[in-house]
Amino acid sequence: MARSRNTRIPRSNFTDLMIFKNRWWLHLIFWMAALLILFNIFRSSGSVEKIDVIYTCIFLIPIIGLVYLNLYLAVPRFLRRERYLLYTLLFLFLLSGGALFLYLLFDSWIDLVLPGFYFISYYSVPVLMLYTGSFLILTTLLKLSRSWFMLLRVERLTTTHQLQSLQSQINPHFLLNSLQSIYALSLDKSEQAPEVILQLSHILKYTLYETGQPTVKLSKEIAMIEDYVEMYRQRVDPGRAKITLDLRGDPGEQLIAPMLLIPFIENSFKHGLMADQDQPFVDITLDVRKDKIQFRVRNSLGVYDKLELEAKRGIGIQNTRQRLELLYPGKHKLNIEAKKETFTVYLSLELNQN
Repeated sequence: MARSRNTRIPRSNFTDLMIFKNRWWLHLIFWMAALLILFNIFRSSGSVEKIDVIYTCIFLIPIIGLVYLNLYLAVPRFLRRERYLLYTLLFLFLLSGGALFLYLLFDSWIDLVLPGFYFISYYSVPVLMLYTGSFLILTTLLKLSRSWFMLLRVERLTTTHQLQSLQSQINPHFLLNSLQSIYALSLDKSEQAPEVILQLSHILKYTLYETGQPTVKLSKEIAMIEDYVEMYRQRVDPGRAKITLDLRGDPGEQLIAPMLLIPFIENSFKHGLMADQDQPFVDITLDVRKDKIQFRVRNSLGVYDKLELEAKRGIGIQNTRQRLELLYPGKHKLNIEAKKETFTVYLSLELNQN
């Protein structure tokens, strides 16, 4: 995912990531636990004997070397670069080579270093491969899971930043369109201007105090849409243009991301009510079901609007597309149809359960 140069991870979260990355003591705890487990497997009696401790430490040292060769050589150079065949060959070399080394170490080489202990090789090469393979596989999975966790954390922080950026663009864009509506009424010295200003105050209250949360009640979002539609009704001649809002179903306690639907309605008013047709129209339908909504906005399309609408690069619609991808991945279907005389948006959305 592309990220702008000015994107910064919050300091507290960045510190958490760095602490997690540099926890060398996790390695120490892991090897201490491994030493304890192997000691309990290898010891010859119920009591702690010096020879058992030495045997376990000598057995573990080559395995530690194999593990770090795998983690810091094989994994970054081959596995993460998707060179799976080379990684598999190197993994098998480490597995078999390590097992053979342990067998020869305790079968003959150890007597040259510690002749007074008379160590013998208790295990065959296949059994030793089982030991080394267990350590190699387990540590590889732990490393990959840690990398996955860190990547997921960074992506989550980046997504949060991106959503905040998109929201910060939508609110001023929405306010600008609303002010333009009041400006048009003031030019006509309309008696409806005070009522429209009051409706705008309700809308601004919603955008200031509700949209800072990840989700809002669907009922509040619908109420804001009703105010917005009614505000636009005041500025158009009902004999020339037709605006319909059809709300179906009960929103109940369902939640939705704030300001998710309004950009499509804004776009329809901007183009549908200015179309060079005899009777421009905007038709809005919102069908609320138990855990899903069906949303449709259809408006007339003027000749001079076609180029812009076919490009589909408006701030509101483009940002809403991105928000849907980030907030509802795999839970929405968005279709936009630009025909000769009409422009239609279809949105099917599975709501997150509260």
